[in-house]
Amino acid sequence: MRIQLMSFNANEIISECFQSKPSELKLLFREAFELRRKNFPNVIYFYSPGVIRFASSFNDAKSLLKFPAISITGRKCYLNCEHCKGKLLERMIPAETPQKLFKICLKIKEANGEGCLISGGSSKDGHVPLINFIPTIKKVKKLGLKIVVHTGLIDQNLAEALASIDVDGVMIDIIGSNETINKVYHLNSTIESFENSLSLLESNNIPSIPHIVVGLHFGKLKGEKEALKMVARHRIAALVIVSLMPLEGTRMEDVAPPSPIKVAKVILAARFLMPNIPLLLGCASPRGLYKIYLDAFSIKAGVNGIAYPSDEAYGLANKLKLKVKTFNECCSLLWKEFCKREKT
Repeated sequence: MRIQLMSFNANEIISECFQSKPSELKLLFREAFELRRKNFPNVIYFYSPGVIRFASSFNDAKSLLKFPAISITGRKCYLNCEHCKGKLLERMIPAETPQKLFKICLKIKEANGEGCLISGGSSKDGHVPLINFIPTIKKVKKLGLKIVVHTGLIDQNLAEALASIDVDGVMIDIIGSNETINKVYHLNSTIESFENSLSLLESNNIPSIPHIVVGLHFGKLKGEKEALKMVARHRIAALVIVSLMPLEGTRMEDVAPPSPIKVAKVILAARFLMPNIPLLLGCASPRGLYKIYLDAFSIKAGVNGIAYPSDEAYGLANKLKLKVKTFNECCSLLWKEFCKREKT
């Protein structure tokens, strides 16, 4: 028995994946993995950037300067979103001035690092204040480092500026619920602002890597369906799916994250909606047994890469005859691997 999802429209694909019973999910996993094999090589990419110390039986990334995350606002964030409250910024290297940013990037270069993620807290309107750092990022690119930028919402000025300096990727969280935007992000905006950001990145030929946080609305699935449809309407470089990671010191620290199988249903829908787009399980997800299950479901659902994979993920990849390639850089750079293949 086969489920011919590719003949369905977006709403039907998402509904089929989200509402499937366990017996039906087995068929969907099989179809998704076959679709992955059809459109991509039998390779899975495992990533361990220098955001946290990570070691496994197949990779040992001890240096935090391989591909660190840098915050251009330090620990400051105007929005103080309910799921973060600036806690994620505390894990980043602070660089509140262009001079500090360049100095840190020089250290990364001297340590033989690959590059960095440039991020920061948001302003009142949902933007990361990057404009004053654009000339410095251009200088950093000349060092030969790979630069990925986490932008928040995009306006025309920022889109044109990012296009002019040839960044390696722009990461942007896509939210498909106005209620989540207001109640979780504390942002006076709508989903149209996020769609407009994707349009600006696309029209300026900037490689965009949208992220969908499953369970962002206090652990519940709320805007994920609309976020998937929104992303599928645009030309993107890759798509990253992550799970709510309850953080201590936030209003969500005691919230139960969505189960691994619920996250997997989002990944399944993404694979069927965007069969030719590189798909990844990103770095944000609870650890332990949760991570082991989520890694396994993600591989079966047809992802091309996983950030901070478990040893069990490596074993499953071998069992499924997927060649493993490891990188000490941000998983959002996966799209470049497929560009290399097209050029050869």
